[in-house]
Amino acid sequence: MLPDFSRRAAMDELMDAPDCDETRLLRTVRQFASINRQVARYRTILKRWVLDDMQDDPAREYHLVDMGAGGCDIDVWLLQAARRRGLKLRITACDMDARTITYARSVYGQTPGLSIRKTDLLVDAFDEPVDYVFANHFLHHLTGEEILRLLRLWQPRVRRRMVFSDLLRSPVSYMGFSALSLFYRDSFARTDGLISIRKGFLPRELAAMADAATGGGFSVHRLLPGRLVLCIGANSAGAS
Repeated sequence: MLPDFSRRAAMDELMDAPDCDETRLLRTVRQFASINRQVARYRTILKRWVLDDMQDDPAREYHLVDMGAGGCDIDVWLLQAARRRGLKLRITACDMDARTITYARSVYGQTPGLSIRKTDLLVDAFDEPVDYVFANHFLHHLTGEEILRLLRLWQPRVRRRMVFSDLLRSPVSYMGFSALSLFYRDSFARTDGLISIRKGFLPRELAAMADAATGGGFSVHRLLPGRLVLCIGANSAGAS
């Protein structure tokens, strides 16, 4: 029997526990790089809402903050894609889990333009200028109140836009990932992926939270398979 999708599930993912098995945690981080390539649509999203936007002024350097960066595989791809276009980009990749940070630094710590930082994004908004915020599968880890706090904290500091890619909560998404995740073993990928979909969003829910936090200047987009993208433009303070 399928779970109830009428509202967001209130349960924690196994990999979010501070005492979860480190071997399985890091195997999950590595597997998510493969899963992201298959279903996250991050290349389409970043090309459309970040790289194409950077082309408006290709001579300047841009700064992007990646929230919940995990293994930083998306950041490395984005830096390479920017260089291919002749664009100047540096990325601050943020995560809360010290073990994930250590792993990402061991693999990508020497990547030009990439800084990997352990930080609590709900309380720490950088003093330095930020042009873009990007997050893949980050919002669903937060409660509704935490999402409002995050958006209110960060929007005034962003000069271009924030782009949040997350999961559509639906039976189709759940059944689809249930089949795909059979190939990812000995990790938290299957269990946590299915929990994540149950903690995902409907378009109207993302729109309501964005409106409550910002009062306008946002859009919600739906992409296959099972993908929602919330884009929030800079306000006058962030754009100055």
